[in-house]
Amino acid sequence: MIIVPAVAELERNLIMERVRAGLRRARLEGRVLGRKPIAIDRVGLQRDRAPGLSLAQLAKAYKISRASVARALKQSQSVVANTSLPPTSVVDIESSRPKPDYRPF
Repeated sequence: MIIVPAVAELERNLIMERVRAGLRRARLEGRVLGRKPIAIDRVGLQRDRAPGLSLAQLAKAYKISRASVARALKQSQSVVANTSLPPTSVVDIESSRPKPDYRPF
């Protein structure tokens, strides 16, 4: 009775190897794998969010999910936050100080 599970595991491993080989070959040939990204009007989302529309209202208007609306707004906010320059007069002493190396005994 041990032979049947062993054969099943072998077959499963062979299938996984063939799938991985096929994906590797497709990548080498330059094929794009996965789902195509949806086009989201991020500027429009931000513009419509400013007056106070909810995520559900935006999702319905743009015909995308609420999660996609939230993700697009979050990503656009992080892009805006990363483009601003930090103040030059503020010096963070704690981050510039080397940290001691604590090791358990």
